Amino acid sequence: MRRAWRAAPRARWAALAALVVAALVVAEVASGGGSTESGRAAPPLPSKALRGPAVNLAALRGKPALVDFFASWCGPCAEEAPTLRRLSAAMAGRATVVAVDWDDAGGPARAFVRRNAWTFPVLADTTGAAGESYGLVGLPTSFVLDPQGRIVATFRGPQSEAKLRRALLEAA
Repeated sequence: MRRAWRAAPRARWAALAALVVAALVVAEVASGGGSTESGRAAPPLPSKALRGPAVNLAALRGKPALVDFFASWCGPCAEEAPTLRRLSAAMAGRATVVAVDWDDAGGPARAFVRRNAWTFPVLADTTGAAGESYGLVGLPTSFVLDPQGRIVATFRGPQSEAKLRRALLEAA
């Protein structure tokens, strides 16, 4: 009886800890996978372009930018692709959208870009090094940069145009 009494508080603490972890996961999912960053400097972008001119961080300075990591084989990336096309058109002149094909083959990635009618710059991270330096943990992941090239927000998973537009306008 005494042993059961001692185990009960431990079991209650374990259940409480599990409940707290579950609540944090639900809150992250409910928020759309977004998180505010501390303003760390964005790592360099890949230099190889799949579509449009290659862009680097210096070229993005002066206005906010969205750097979106995707892959042609990623279902959620295909879901988000029309949103990025619309966002790029809506924010023309006020913000820049750049996509980075992560650890993907060139042919399928180019077909993905054509199929989705992307007209903004698309870079190739063939080795996955850029994604690693950004701290990529899944696809799609979008990083909002302020005009000075600092990461001010990160969004994991497909996002709405309104949410990304709001983040870009707030970064200005």
